[in-house]
Amino acid sequence: MQEFSYKQLEVWKKSVELIKDIYKLSEKFPKSEEYNLKLQIRRAVISVALNIAEGKSRKGAKEFSNFINISYGSLYEVEAILTLSQELGYLNDISSIYSQIETLAKMLNSLRKSLKESYE
Repeated sequence: MQEFSYKQLEVWKKSVELIKDIYKLSEKFPKSEEYNLKLQIRRAVISVALNIAEGKSRKGAKEFSNFINISYGSLYEVEAILTLSQELGYLNDISSIYSQIETLAKMLNSLRKSLKESYE
């Protein structure tokens, strides 16, 4: 199978790190959240990486940028679920995860800006 260039992107590598950490963290959710918050946060964090990969496969910068926008939205969905989970008492100190999200958001925003400059 051909090696796709999205695997070389630092932003994609960081998104995969976040996936691994969210999967571990979501194991702490109570059984009652198995098909609610746990499933939703996993879907959202996977969406970040998958949209980067899919966008990279598109022909132009404008299309790629649209997929980065979706990734960005999914990342903030992850953050919102984490906030709700803390409020509900399911998670305690997750400052390192918030830090990862902040870093990834900056990387996505930077990529989005650079793509936008190339098609305007």
